[in-house]
Amino acid sequence: MQLLPTLLGVLWHLISPRWRISRRWYWLGSAAIVTLLILLLPAVDEVGNRWFTILFYLPFYWSLFCLMSQRCHDVGISSAWLLLLFVPIVGVVWCIAVLGFGRGDPGENQYGADPRPPAPDYLVVQAIS
Repeated sequence: MQLLPTLLGVLWHLISPRWRISRRWYWLGSAAIVTLLILLLPAVDEVGNRWFTILFYLPFYWSLFCLMSQRCHDVGISSAWLLLLFVPIVGVVWCIAVLGFGRGDPGENQYGADPRPPAPDYLVVQAIS
């Protein structure tokens, strides 16, 4: 029964640009979307015309945008920074450096709670009574 809420959570992250996402899930989600695009490319090009191909790819591009937006939120910046992707070379380098390898804000920020689980505190001392 735990599988359904997990799948719904993953799907929600692929269709909504809100909240935050960790680097691990950013890389895994991006790799899954790009792999699916590469696998479906031959079939889509063979079956449809140009407009069909463009319409087919829109959901994939939207999912990538949502993942990048959530990653921006985890780093503590606005999604408007994604406009840098329209600057050749600089935008891609910035995206890989900041979103792919940059550490997110620790704790809660203006975009939501920290997506990483809290680290266990090994320094907790219990009083013996």
